[in-house]
Amino acid sequence: MIEVFISKLYYILLIMSILNCCRHILKILKIMREEEVPNTYELENPQLFVLGLSISYIITTIIVGI
Repeated sequence: MIEVFISKLYYILLIMSILNCCRHILKILKIMREEEVPNTYELENPQLFVLGLSISYIITTIIVGI
């Protein structure tokens, strides 16, 4: 019973990590597509930390699996 719950939790974390990375990628593409001189894309420390955790979780999931 507890193994099923933990497995579902891992899948939810994986989906949230993928969505977080996609959000940042889309923001970067939006800034690059502007016809004027592109603005810089700056991340604050909490956002950078969460993005780093998301990327590392996705890579770990690809290597090890759920």
